[in-house]
Amino acid sequence: MSGPQKFVSFVLACASSVIVPGAQSQTTRSPEVKKLAVMVGKFTIEDELKAGAMAPNSPAMKFTGTEDCRWTAGGFGVICEAALYRPGSKKYSEASFVYYDPTSKTYQYHAVDSSGGTENKTGTVNGDVWTWLGDSVFHGKLYHTRHITKFVSANSFEYTDESGESESSMKVFVSGKETRVAATKPAKSQSTQ
Repeated sequence: MSGPQKFVSFVLACASSVIVPGAQSQTTRSPEVKKLAVMVGKFTIEDELKAGAMAPNSPAMKFTGTEDCRWTAGGFGVICEAALYRPGSKKYSEASFVYYDPTSKTYQYHAVDSSGGTENKTGTVNGDVWTWLGDSVFHGKLYHTRHITKFVSANSFEYTDESGESESSMKVFVSGKETRVAATKPAKSQSTQ
């Protein structure tokens, strides 16, 4: 083996010794990741879209539905699928993915819905209150959003969604409640040691 080849082999060996222990440490979920357990399970949804939310004179509308959230990625993330119904209308559905980002020390939320809308939010937790700030795209237009979830019991939470073209113009457009009807067992991390 030539000098440069030995040097490259040495560098790769050093890098792998740094990378592998780091990867092994990721097999244990942090307390922040474990906090996502409150979102896991099957829920019923009671939702109210506020008057004027869809258009200046649109009426308030009530929706009911279900949400199924389960652990994914070896217990490091939660994936949810929701379906909402309003009498006389077609089903509205949404798929979302939530995880804790240890680099930014924040929770991340990404979603897409059956209207083609997308959402990307960053979340923080203070006691029983989760606050999510970000942006959503609805009918090709960018909106600033704030979603606040307050857990009122071990199996129930209330929420509000605010939206606006600017952060100062955000107003509540939907509020609701979700109640857990079935729990999903937490994923167990698999150690590679």
